[in-house]
Amino acid sequence: MVLETVSSSKAGTIRSLLIRAWRERWSDLQWGIHIKTVLPRAVSGDIYHLADYILQQALMGPLPNSLILSYLRHSLSSQIVSYGGVIESISNYDGLHKPHCVQSLLELMKSMMKSVSCRGKPEDCLVLATALVNGVKWLIQVMGWTTQQLLDLRKAPEHTTNLSLAVSVLQDILDCQFLTCMLEIGRREEPSVWSVSLKKMTEVETLLAGAGSVIENKDGYIKTLCQLRDHQPLESVGRKHRFDSSSVPLCYAMHSIIMLEVNQHTTRDAATFAQQLLLLQRLQGLNTTELYFEILRCSFIGLSSPEYQSYQELKWVGFTFIKVPVILQTIHVAVAGESATGESEDLLAAIKRLAQLNNLLDQVDLQINCNCMEFLLNELCNKTSLLLERDAQAIIATRLQESNVLANIQKNDAQGSHPGNPSLILRAQPPVSNILKTLSNKNQDSALPVMTLLVSGKSRDLLLAAAAAAGNLHVFAQKVVKFNELSMEPQPGETPKMAISRAQMFDISFLLLCHIVQIYGIDVVVSEKCETFIEQWMRDNMPELGKVKAPLISSHTDQSAVEDFVRQVNITDIDMKYNMVRWNDVCQMAGAALKEVVTASQHGALPIQQVKELLDRLRYHLCCLPICAAAWLCSHVQVVDGEQAALPFSLLQYLQTSLGDHDSSTPTLENFKDRSSLLVLIVENMLQVTKGGIHSSANNSGSFSGTNGKEVNMAMETNAPFLLSSQEPLSHLLRSTWQQIFPTGILSHRALSTFQDLLRLGGTRWFVSDLVQCGMQIVFTSDLNRAVDLIYGLLHLDVVGCTLSFLIHALPLYMTGPNKGDLLCGPRTYALSRLTVMMIISAWLAVQQPSVVKSEPGTTSSTMIGGTINSRKRTYHDRELEEMEANLQLHSGELAIPRGTPGLSRDGTSLLVAVESLLKLMTQVSRAGVVSPVSQLVVNILHELIGAPYSHTLLTLTPPALLPNLVPLLSEPDSFTYAQLLAITSPKALNTFDGTKEFAGDLIDAQTPAQAAGARRAAAKLLCVQRNLALSAVSSLDVAS
Repeated sequence: MVLETVSSSKAGTIRSLLIRAWRERWSDLQWGIHIKTVLPRAVSGDIYHLADYILQQALMGPLPNSLILSYLRHSLSSQIVSYGGVIESISNYDGLHKPHCVQSLLELMKSMMKSVSCRGKPEDCLVLATALVNGVKWLIQVMGWTTQQLLDLRKAPEHTTNLSLAVSVLQDILDCQFLTCMLEIGRREEPSVWSVSLKKMTEVETLLAGAGSVIENKDGYIKTLCQLRDHQPLESVGRKHRFDSSSVPLCYAMHSIIMLEVNQHTTRDAATFAQQLLLLQRLQGLNTTELYFEILRCSFIGLSSPEYQSYQELKWVGFTFIKVPVILQTIHVAVAGESATGESEDLLAAIKRLAQLNNLLDQVDLQINCNCMEFLLNELCNKTSLLLERDAQAIIATRLQESNVLANIQKNDAQGSHPGNPSLILRAQPPVSNILKTLSNKNQDSALPVMTLLVSGKSRDLLLAAAAAAGNLHVFAQKVVKFNELSMEPQPGETPKMAISRAQMFDISFLLLCHIVQIYGIDVVVSEKCETFIEQWMRDNMPELGKVKAPLISSHTDQSAVEDFVRQVNITDIDMKYNMVRWNDVCQMAGAALKEVVTASQHGALPIQQVKELLDRLRYHLCCLPICAAAWLCSHVQVVDGEQAALPFSLLQYLQTSLGDHDSSTPTLENFKDRSSLLVLIVENMLQVTKGGIHSSANNSGSFSGTNGKEVNMAMETNAPFLLSSQEPLSHLLRSTWQQIFPTGILSHRALSTFQDLLRLGGTRWFVSDLVQCGMQIVFTSDLNRAVDLIYGLLHLDVVGCTLSFLIHALPLYMTGPNKGDLLCGPRTYALSRLTVMMIISAWLAVQQPSVVKSEPGTTSSTMIGGTINSRKRTYHDRELEEMEANLQLHSGELAIPRGTPGLSRDGTSLLVAVESLLKLMTQVSRAGVVSPVSQLVVNILHELIGAPYSHTLLTLTPPALLPNLVPLLSEPDSFTYAQLLAITSPKALNTFDGTKEFAGDLIDAQTPAQAAGARRAAAKLLCVQRNLALSAVSSLDVAS
């Protein structure tokens, strides 16, 4: 509403009519009849400042004219003037020295508060919001004036009444959610007016605080002002979900997330995972005690799992006893604040609950052969301040009394005999620090003994596991990369002894880096810049699950260089064998030479036995050279047909079965046995990854600590090759695996490996659609909640890619596709909406931290969607994600967010486009104006999104037409509150919860100033529509009664 300039004739007519009405003592009905003859048809009196003229005539004297004020009340009730116009007129009154006139205005405002609304255009509704801000400012002015008068006069009943009335009106505003939401819109529209109001509040609080006994109930008045200043209506829209530990035996989502963290993101920073757990806490409705308890219980469930191999056991031990205390400390600081010190009562309560799970603790103690609770509590006491020593000792003593197995373990003195005993990995932490210090300098003479110790295998895996759990493995790997680079080229004046030491350093560092890559993933070794030879070799040659690498397919081989290489390998004089050699050239030539030899053998020009003898000579020369040869063989067998792959496969088999034999007459470097043993493990893993069936960190890890090749191969052959050789459709395999884990809700290592293979082979679109369809076949609420938690955890295999596929492909099938019939079951609709919002928020958090996500071997990193795939051939999964991401980027120009906005990555833009696409689809399906399961799904998604954390930027993408289609259709309990409507139409970033650091996504403004202004108008209009519906319902009930 815009006030127009009133013509002198129209103003004179209104004034004359008021004087005539007062002289003739018209009733309010007569006034209403006559004023309508003056005003044009369907035109509000606000245009002609009718409320101003009436108040001007009514308040001319020291006492108000009640007859003329009745005309204003009648004009208001008959909608001749609006509530906004009347409040604006009252706020312009400056005759505060007339206490009786002020009292009449306060009484008028108080009577209006119960029915304040607007039925006009969005602009008129916005005027009501700004009028409320001005009205609050006027009320505060009244409070300040009356307080000052009371302080001067000591006793003035009329001022006491006005002060009480002003506070009462403010309290009525605070008690009405519609008014507080409209006030919030007015604050944003008129920030300068609200700033003046805040200053006046401070002045009034100061006056009231110094009033002494002059003003009764001054503390209540001050409290009202504080509530008004600090009130945030959007704080009431928080998530209402509460985790019911009495009916839910386990937080299944927590277990799945921790399972993925241990197996797929072992080297990830503890603080990053703590933020993910804090988000899960909010999504699941866990309190702090329950959060601590679920973290500890899921860790012990993982320790007790009978399906993992020995290296996975080290991962679980390192996570539980090294990483979990850091995670708990990080969460405690986030919840209690950085200044918080001392013990945590919530953690103590969680540990006491864990100590009551005797069956679980006994199973873990038997598995690892020690008192695991004692080790964990000692770490919490020594490494953090969260637990007091006396509390820990009391819990340990109780555990010793109640345990059925600890007495036998201590009696047999078996502690420390198990390779997964926590004491071993905990004792490995100081050596890790010492090794890092030793490797910090460039002295190869001091570093070589340390590297030799690591390659021996006695403590290698323990040290690597300790470094990974502590978050130091990436630093360790980069230091090894540095020494590999330093030992690559000869130095001026190099002696034979120096050349031998340099060759040893290059060989050992190469083997160690290959071993680390196979266990913890290529990202641990290969940095973003990828500047060194070993990093480039790993990227281009090292076999990775799901990637085909063929670096030598199109390259031309220099025959003279190959001959020189073979001649160098055949040298028997060890002093000349390694002199002035560039090892990067030798590694490159190893694959090229084998290519020529294999080609000659396939054409019958060279016996196979001579090829095997060449492999043996490569091994004796340096153990890294057979790895280079095996890398070429692995790439070669993936790009040729079955007949041509027979010879390379037989050579790979020979590499992993015959390298253990050592011919003592052949000269070689020191520690050959240890180096060749590690070589065998690396080649075995390369062969299994080439077969495309298993994940080196999950199913093949037994080879890293075991020595029995048969057992290793049997473990490999029973798992993933089944996926590639099976004639059964992938959908059947997915459903059968789902049926195995769903009854208990616990994700096993083998099931995790199978799901990972299915995602890689089938792509995100198929994987997400089929997985969601499995969950939507369930009927009962408790089972659906368990299914949602499991699906939520499994989709974290690639949280961003799976979320995009879910929003673009899977979810529309339930809105406009053939799966709409599944929504006829009410609990399914709620479960699907909950899964939708949980995935959106989790992906939104993930894209804010793309640089810290490290993937283990065989996993799919969410950050690869917008990145570059380095392999020559890409999997279907990779191609599908790239195509989907490219299509989403084409629509990124429709967003109001400029490219390059701080905190917004390429993946973040794709996610925002996908969310916007979903909201547009929700608008489209709700236009029918019919209550249906689909509209119920739309409403549930909005309810969940409103209450979700970090949803500010996402809510700004809501189309303006979505809510007007829904609001008239809804009734309790599905109807939206005023705060929820405000949160959707005009969202605002709230202060971060429980003291955590500011979320970068909330700083991204998805609206231009013009769009934000339009959103405020739409929000005001929608709130008024909801208010009018509520008032109509109340009046209908009054009429019916």
